[in-house]
Parts: sequence; C-alpha cells; structure tokens
Amino acid sequence: MTPVFAKAYSPSEVHFQIEDCDNRNEPRKVMMCTPDYYNVVDVKNVYMQHQKGNINKERANIQWDNIRNSYLALKNQKFLDDVVVINGVEGMEDMVFCANQSFPWVMWNGEKIAIMSRMRHENRQNEIPYIEDFYQDHGYKIVELQSKYHFEGMGDLIAHPGKRVLYGAYGFRSEKAVYDEISRIVDAPIITLELINEHHYHLDTCFLPLNHTEVLIAPDAFTPESLAIIRRMFEGVYEIPEDEAIDGFACNAHIIYGTNKNSSAAVIQRGNPVSLNIIQQSANPVIETDTTEFMKSGGSVFCLKMMFY
Repeated sequence: MTPVFAKAYSPSEVHFQIEDCDNRNEPRKVMMCTPDYYNVVDVKNVYMQHQKGNINKERANIQWDNIRNSYLALKNQKFLDDVVVINGVEGMEDMVFCANQSFPWVMWNGEKIAIMSRMRHENRQNEIPYIEDFYQDHGYKIVELQSKYHFEGMGDLIAHPGKRVLYGAYGFRSEKAVYDEISRIVDAPIITLELINEHHYHLDTCFLPLNHTEVLIAPDAFTPESLAIIRRMFEGVYEIPEDEAIDGFACNAHIIYGTNKNSSAAVIQRGNPVSLNIIQQSANPVIETDTTEFMKSGGSVFCLKMMFY
C-alpha cells in the first residue's frame, strides 16, 4: 500500500487511492437543536436574500419535528443508536443548523474528540460554548484550533464513508490553510476542494458521498481540479441537475451509512426525482421530508443534524 501521511493535500498532491487509507467506523448517533429561536435576521448567503422576517415559525417547527420523527423511526429500525436533542438559545437564530459548529472524530486509541469551529460570522461564533457543553456531557475531549483561520465544521469537512480520509472545502466560509492543523489533530489526510459557486458556500450543499465508492455532486460548485480528484477517489460520480442542487438542496440530504452498500438509510428534501432515484439504488429506506422553511436560510436535512459517536 502507498503510505498516506496526515496532511492537507491539494488535488495535484494526492498520490494515493482510497484503498490505501485505513478503515473507520461511522458514528451512529444523531444530535439536533430545537428551532425555538430560528429566524432570518441578516444575510449570510445568497439564499437568505429577501427572507428577513419571512420564516413561518409554525411550519418550521412542524418540519423540524418531522425530521426528528424520521430519525426516531430509523433508530427503531436499528440504523441509529440514539437521537439526542439540545435546546436552542435565544438570540442565536442559526443554532438549529448544528452541523456547523464542530467536527467530532475518534482517534486511533478510541478517544472521542470534538474540534470546535471558528465561524466566519461573529454572531454564529456565540453558539460554540453550547455545543461544547453537549460534547463534554458525552465524554468528548474539546479541541480548540490554535490557528486563526475560519472553519465551519461538518458544513465544509466531510469524511469518506468508512475511511480515515476527509474532504475539506474552502472558498466561501472555511479557509484552506486551516486543514493543515486539522489533519494533524485527527491524524488523517484531508483532500482540499475549492468551491466557486456562491449557491454552494458549504461542501454539504454540493457533495454527498453515498457509500464507499459513489458520490452525488453539484458539478458547478467546484474547480476543474477539484472535480478531477473527486472522480479519482470515487468509482461512481453522479452529477445532479442544477435545479435539484440549488432549488432542492438534494446534496444536503443525509445518508446514514450501514456496514455495506445496501444497508444504508437516507433522509432527503422532497421533490428531487433524479437524486432520489440515484440514492434509492444504495439506501433503503429513503425518507422524503420538507425543509422549505430552513432552505430560506440556506440549509436542509444535513445542516439540521450532527452525527456523533
């Protein structure tokens, strides 16, 4: 096997294949944050334009409850071990998007760590202490970044299913330079991907690994070099229509990975027939849900949860 060192790799520097990387167990617990104070009060991305004061709170609560109930059903079917809910905090309208404030990981010796984000927008940085409390309650070691670069958690850093290698995006929120430090912390390689489309300001809006060998992408999100390395690391790369990627947030679906290709489950925003058909080839059940109130703020299913160990 080719030696794979723990560092941040630009696409041109990647000399290894997925098979060269060590195996990793996927997390099986879901954390969600209640939408009690969810709102759009300013514009942090293109989706939030003209949405200030335009959130139907009652509908948002119903949509959030439906997602939680979907996870509880998947827990009953043994796809998940637990579903944990924390309370939103007054004045932190974006805290419901709990994929952004941290990155959880398990080290070689079994130690659970949580790298805390350094959010680009100052008012979102205020959410971090509450997420730290959650991790401390669940036996995690809290890791604060020493560098001053921005990093937005699992919004921009996504692991290859079942492998100790990660994909780290930069261009809008997180900064490329932060991945050198993170790769050393998690002792795993990070392949950096550059985002160039403002509709895909986070990696989780345009990049959805389906399993060990296949991925769903919004191709317009990436530079040619980033697209090329994605094609190298996955045998099956499925490009979805632009309307499903931008209007339907299809890549912001959530895959709960099983032990093999045909033992996964998924939750996806309804109304994405092309993406739905692709996901159904490797996941069952696939639950369609409605996140339209949260899409006004630039997020869907993936953004509204955090998988943890």
